[in-house]
Amino acid sequence: MQGNILVVDDNSNVLSALNQLLEDVSDHVTCIKQPDLIPGILETQQVDLIIMDMNFTRGATDGKEGIGWLRRILGDDPETVVIMITAYSEVDLAIEAIKCGATDFIAKPWDNEKLLATIRSGLLLSNSRFRIKQLESKKDHLNTCLHSGHDRMQGKSPQMLAVYKTIAKVSSSDTNVLVLGENGTGKELIARQIHQESRRSGEVFVHVDLGSISESLFESELFGHTKGAFTDAKADKAGRIEIASGGTLFLDEIGNLSPEMQAKLLNVLQNREIYRLGSNKPISADFRLISATNQDLRELIRRKEFREDLFYRINTIEITAPPLRERGRDALDLAQYFLEKHSEKYHKQGLGFSGQALDLIRNHSWPGNVRQLQHSIERAVLLTEERLIEPGDILPGEGGQKWKEVRRPTLLELELMTIRESILRNKGNLSKVARELGVARSTLYNKMRSYDIQ
Repeated sequence: MQGNILVVDDNSNVLSALNQLLEDVSDHVTCIKQPDLIPGILETQQVDLIIMDMNFTRGATDGKEGIGWLRRILGDDPETVVIMITAYSEVDLAIEAIKCGATDFIAKPWDNEKLLATIRSGLLLSNSRFRIKQLESKKDHLNTCLHSGHDRMQGKSPQMLAVYKTIAKVSSSDTNVLVLGENGTGKELIARQIHQESRRSGEVFVHVDLGSISESLFESELFGHTKGAFTDAKADKAGRIEIASGGTLFLDEIGNLSPEMQAKLLNVLQNREIYRLGSNKPISADFRLISATNQDLRELIRRKEFREDLFYRINTIEITAPPLRERGRDALDLAQYFLEKHSEKYHKQGLGFSGQALDLIRNHSWPGNVRQLQHSIERAVLLTEERLIEPGDILPGEGGQKWKEVRRPTLLELELMTIRESILRNKGNLSKVARELGVARSTLYNKMRSYDIQ
């Protein structure tokens, strides 16, 4: 048996007997005589099973105290496994307790083997309920991920072949990886490739954009919260780290973390456990960490803006995503890939690039890297009415061509382009994008989902 057991009984002999019987077959046994201590224990300890007497006042036999505490415990957490202790003469009360939500009851005097079998079943039930909660959280996260497709890594340049080689070396371990590179170079794709080639590939990949999470929501998003932890916390919620347990946690834009949040993340990495907001119960966190940033963390350390001890925790292995301007012919291969992808998306088959467009793609510096190239090709596919895409379709006003306005774009097309360009201009910081466009972040997220903007 594995689990923490709380025994509540006003009889010292009962507590002593149960403690002696259970201490060798469970993780931890806590014995108390006063039920008033129950709330404090449940707030500060992980309790997997409660064994509780029906009566606590001398001479009481009606079981109302036990029923009252049972209802209070289950009112706070309906998933709590509670086994009642009762005398033979109180069996009817025990049945009433089961109707109120108790898992089972133990009759006094008990048979040790039957008692252990009952407790074993209770611990299995408790563990199953906990696993179901975790799986439900992972299911919700996986459903979100499945409904937002991700591009695969592309490129055959020497720089990308070196990246593939490093990925192959590190994927089989649980080593923490730091992915560096300019905005739009594909740092998330590298992280996903490491996950897919790792032994955790069958588990969840959790992507957290630290640049889009406000300071006030950081703890709730990463660590989760309990019901009532703050005003809008209407139910328990697992955080991203808990959801990632067993899989991979990808912390994007880690250079944006405040010093206070850096300290909390470092504590998680050191102890491999988290505490939900509003709870003192530790939850184990088994995850593989991959971080990414476009900032110079060593310079941030020099300026006392990033913790040196956290830096050494997250960068056992460093991988640099090369900028597109250094990848040679990869730009052409990527452009063709995006052309095919968006032609299918917008039902515009048979499109191709003119010779001048290919020259532009090959020779342009692409300061926004792969992300800029993708957005430019998508816009060209969306707006063109010709079979061949010209330089002016890809980069209006560049490539020796003026923007050829074949038709005026629709309102929806203009909205899509405006959101795309704002995301690029603000380097993916959705809070800044929302402010720039004058909309709430929830409205921006809804628009992005409706237009399938990644």
